[in-house]
Amino acid sequence: IKAEEKYQAERLEIVDLLRQKEIEVQDIMIKKDNRFIVEIYLTRLLENTKLEQIAEILTNILKEPIVLNAEATVGKKIVYLSDDKYIMAIGMAQETKNNSKQSGDSILNIRLKDGKYLVAISDGMGSGKEAKNSSNQTLRLLENLLVSGFDKKASLDLINNALMNQNKETFATLDIAIVDLYEGNVEFIKSAACPTYIKRNKEVELVNSISLPTGIINDIDLVVYDKDIKDGDIIVMCSDGIIESNTEYLHKDLWLKYFLEELQTDDVQQIADLIISEAIDNDYGKEKDDMTVIVAKVSK
Repeated sequence: IKAEEKYQAERLEIVDLLRQKEIEVQDIMIKKDNRFIVEIYLTRLLENTKLEQIAEILTNILKEPIVLNAEATVGKKIVYLSDDKYIMAIGMAQETKNNSKQSGDSILNIRLKDGKYLVAISDGMGSGKEAKNSSNQTLRLLENLLVSGFDKKASLDLINNALMNQNKETFATLDIAIVDLYEGNVEFIKSAACPTYIKRNKEVELVNSISLPTGIINDIDLVVYDKDIKDGDIIVMCSDGIIESNTEYLHKDLWLKYFLEELQTDDVQQIADLIISEAIDNDYGKEKDDMTVIVAKVSK
């Protein structure tokens, strides 16, 4: 059955109920790929109370909570989707390298049109303005491509090509988490990035990347991992200034694993601040490199 035909009865019922509320529509498209996505083409712009009424009608007819998707709504085309089953709290902390005017690390935290959340760190090589420009450019490019609906592999290939075609040697790592708060899973995409840490109660798992930075090779060597997330999981992403701060361990990424295992708090901002201060302590109070940490906690 074609998707349009599959929800024909629901479409007609929705149109009828909207008409009763004096909301005229030109067309309605209902798609279900895991979650419902409903595109409604209006005859005129509506005030917020009417938009809320539409969400209520869709919730009743489709029999699951439906909310407005502001990211995908443009003018008279309004988009609704199944509400997330999880919520995500985010904490962030950054420090600039000692004696450097500007951090070479950049952060991105946006909601995509399909309702998923994208959290990313890019670490430009070195520190200061040039490093910042290359990491910033990498993330802006990623944002523009993904927000306009490009698929991930195509987007990352384009970013790699754009960076490779620059005159200067511009290298930036790319560390991406795409979090689906409806399905309860996260996709990690890494290019030369630090491990991501997933803390579940006392257990801490590492998600590793072994590829070269974006911009160094012709065929981008991306490592992609899929993980299911559970209520209470804490995800920690960081730039290498955090990992490299410790000189005691042969495997430098282990200090943060042990640190997270011992942590008592689950407050995301507190965790981010504690990691940064611990990393600075590791370096005897001096920031040897730019440091960035993002902490996300997923709850039902």
